[in-house]
Amino acid sequence: MIAALVPAKALPRAKGRLASLLSDDERRRLALAMLTDVLGALAAVPRIDLRAVVSPDSEVLAQAHSLSARPIVEPATVRGLNRALTYAADTLAAEGAEALLVLPLDVPALASAEVEALLDALPAQGEGVVLCPSAARGTGALALRPPQAIPFRFGRHSFLAHRREANARRLPLRVLRIPSLALDIDGPEDLLDLLSQPEEAPPRAAATRALVAAEPRLPPPEPESAAQPLTAPSVNPRTM
Repeated sequence: MIAALVPAKALPRAKGRLASLLSDDERRRLALAMLTDVLGALAAVPRIDLRAVVSPDSEVLAQAHSLSARPIVEPATVRGLNRALTYAADTLAAEGAEALLVLPLDVPALASAEVEALLDALPAQGEGVVLCPSAARGTGALALRPPQAIPFRFGRHSFLAHRREANARRLPLRVLRIPSLALDIDGPEDLLDLLSQPEEAPPRAAATRALVAAEPRLPPPEPESAAQPLTAPSVNPRTM
């Protein structure tokens, strides 16, 4: 079984860097829209047997359930993203997950073809790690076989930290560079980058685009001719 896992903070803490631009309620709705887009991209991938969301927030978990994803309640005793992911990964492994794909909530431009590329890069048997870096040297996606192949090291420069963990265990490691996973929505400029992307079929980030486009306080995006379209994944074929 291949499981996909999306962690989500409590909604009052979501997207704090956008507080100067969006109200608490608008940031809450933005987080839920991005969750909708990410889970939608995952739902279009037949190889993913289970989609799960781990969060301490009841509204996030209710949204996950409404989208046919498995809600995993983050226990009050768990503190921090990495411990929440460890708890959820252990839960899914105990239920039969043999591989795990971890994606952040704030990459709504993700497409199902890019999820397929991540799974293609993961060994079908044995052990392996696939890393996708974000623009700020973080981790845009992490695929593991088995789910506890390496400890989670999300945070500042987490791409390098995850790579060190894989190398220390001599695990096969592949790196994919996927533009949509480098474009995480953290600040106002990221929202504008998202809106400036040309429309595609099927559309990317449909729920997030609709919500952001309706927000009058945001300046208009650049013309489509000036935008850099999201491109196909680039794979580093070497074992790192």
